[in-house]
Amino acid sequence: MTRTITSVLPGQRVIDDGDMLLWRALPTSGRDHLGPFVFIDHYRHQSRRGIGDRPHPHAGIEVLSYLLEGSVEHRDSMGRTDRLGPGDAQHIRAGRGTIHAEQPQGGRHGLQLWTALPPAQKLVEPAYASFRAAAIPEIARDGAQVRVLAGRVGGVEGPMKLASPTTWAVLRLAPGASITLTVDATAELGLYVLDGFLERGAQPPVGSGSLALLTSGDASVRIAATAQQPLDVALLGGAPVEGPILFSGPFVMDTPERLAQARRDYASGKMGTLDGVPF
Repeated sequence: MTRTITSVLPGQRVIDDGDMLLWRALPTSGRDHLGPFVFIDHYRHQSRRGIGDRPHPHAGIEVLSYLLEGSVEHRDSMGRTDRLGPGDAQHIRAGRGTIHAEQPQGGRHGLQLWTALPPAQKLVEPAYASFRAAAIPEIARDGAQVRVLAGRVGGVEGPMKLASPTTWAVLRLAPGASITLTVDATAELGLYVLDGFLERGAQPPVGSGSLALLTSGDASVRIAATAQQPLDVALLGGAPVEGPILFSGPFVMDTPERLAQARRDYASGKMGTLDGVPF
């Protein structure tokens, strides 16, 4: 059997000011996670203006980023500097806490995702990794390009090694194209539409900025573009979050005490400092 769409969650337009569009698909009222994912932001802007271009902290999560267009310079309190371009991806394991800043070099289109670390790993040491476009494995067939970032999709293993079992792939389909891919039968999965329209049989297609939730238990998923235009879509999910999900701005913990500690650690400088910013 193949998974089908059960419901569609429209993303919230958090920013829409003529330069920047920012959709937030998670968290929303009534749903706070999809597998390990607790935060889905999708952004597009034309200027060098950034969302996270000032130093800011994270704790208790893994921060995952993917660029469809544009480039960005990264700095963090671990002493790392990096530059990402189209098709590149980034993995920050915030753990007990880290500070970073991301300065766009111009217009940009991409995703920022958070996965909740399991309770036993909430306070691990921070770590950073990035993945160049050429190092991300691809499946190319049936008019589709599938880039596998984490987990196993279509028999291909992604390079990101996350704390929880995670599925993440980014797909581009030609107009009218469709592809069926094998996936982890135990994973909670959804499809987030970045551009174009996701075909839904007799139902209206799913447009950009929406998260389509999929049925569970089956080991394959069919993804199809409408005939009118190409489709860019992210396949997301994995094992459900372990423990409670408690937000306090950029911190996601499993107990109020750990949230309070993260706030104290940031205020006292225990998460480090970040010099040379603004860039």
